[in-house]
Amino acid sequence: MTYVREQSSTELAVHMRSLQKMPGWHDPLADRLWQEVEALKAEVAGLRTGYEAYERVKAELKAENEALRKDAEQWRALVRRAESPVIGYTGCVTCGVYTDHGGLSCPKMRATADAALGQGGESNECS
Repeated sequence: MTYVREQSSTELAVHMRSLQKMPGWHDPLADRLWQEVEALKAEVAGLRTGYEAYERVKAELKAENEALRKDAEQWRALVRRAESPVIGYTGCVTCGVYTDHGGLSCPKMRATADAALGQGGESNECS
């Protein structure tokens, strides 16, 4: 004989159902306790489902966060690269400003050339 305290919850459930089927057996307290046990089982199952959903969402958000961190680091690297001077480039030879003038010649080049040739012109400072 197995004692009640040594039985698993499944064995207890089978035992309770067999008792309830016996003719003449009726215990209102046992019925009420059994209903409470069933209600608690349903509540635990709902909580377990909710927790599993929470864990899934948490994992998805963590993966999204890592992807965003990686993307942000790539953007930071691009910004750092754009802000740092190109190796060996010191600036415009004519005006000394750190720019490539959009690939065009320096707007001060004509004035600088005229001044060097003694033909007057503007100063060689960029404005």
